[in-house]
Amino acid sequence: MTDRPIDNGVPLRVVVALGLAASVMARCLAPALPGLMVGIESTIVWTGRLTALLTMLAATGLVAGLARLGTLLVAAPRAPLVARVVVVPAVALGCLLLLLASFRPLQPFLALLLGITSAVVGALSARHSLVDRSKRAGALVLGLVSIAGLVHVLSRKLTQDASDALDIFAFRTAQWIETLGVALDLVALALALVWLRLRTKHGRIVVPALLGVAALLVVSSLRASAPGASTVSVLLGRGLERLSREQSSILPLAFSHLLNAGALLTAAAALATGGELGLILAACLAARGALDIPVPSLMLELAALYLPFVRPVSAANAAVSSSTTGAPSEQMAIADTSPPSPPA
Repeated sequence: MTDRPIDNGVPLRVVVALGLAASVMARCLAPALPGLMVGIESTIVWTGRLTALLTMLAATGLVAGLARLGTLLVAAPRAPLVARVVVVPAVALGCLLLLLASFRPLQPFLALLLGITSAVVGALSARHSLVDRSKRAGALVLGLVSIAGLVHVLSRKLTQDASDALDIFAFRTAQWIETLGVALDLVALALALVWLRLRTKHGRIVVPALLGVAALLVVSSLRASAPGASTVSVLLGRGLERLSREQSSILPLAFSHLLNAGALLTAAAALATGGELGLILAACLAARGALDIPVPSLMLELAALYLPFVRPVSAANAAVSSSTTGAPSEQMAIADTSPPSPPA
């Protein structure tokens, strides 16, 4: 199942970058602009149009990539039976729900179903790849984000039911469940940062810089409610609050903002500098906490289906070396490109 056929088509890195940009625009920036200040009506309109365009491009790339990977899994003779019986149907369901969501928002039951199926796909892929040491970091982050995403989805459902029934005990239970999900997200983010620190070329500089920038963003966002706060502080505060999706954990707001800012910055850094495994980490962190939303859910499923095909770092380095030394084209391997093509 780890054999890599010829790569071609749109690079996965571009698809994940579009998904990350669409998530930031749709879940953070666009909801924070209305009511921010007077005279930005045209900015709000064009931000909405750009968000819609990025979402459409990301959705198209995700569905195409998942379709090709799913076809490959079905045709691969060494693919596990659970991949054919569970993973491929779950991914097909996610693509169908994405199509439905393009016409109208998903019903709560369908959103819950989307979150559960994507979490199952991610957990199964993580378990399959965990035995491979070269992929263990990606498998751990994928597994943690999948489990945390399932916890978040169940917590939101329980919170909604508790609000409808005015049940204080159920609401407190949902708070503790949500806190568990946030703790798992934190562990996943820490593992991704450790991997960036150890495995990327400038990790010793990149990781402290990421943490510093995230801290500055959080400090600025916390001043949003202060008298005379700047427009940037208010925008950051609103954006990070929308990104949290009204989480009901018992942790302070600053911790939630730091987790959100750190995850987005780490995802961007992993996508830019981390090679194939960095692409997996970026997709997982971009989908964190939003598995009941179609685009983040499909990003996690794309990472789950592509993880078994990620090459070890030594193989990727050999590919780069062969390309720089003028090796024959038939022996060259591309370090990061589109999903493997299905066999003829």
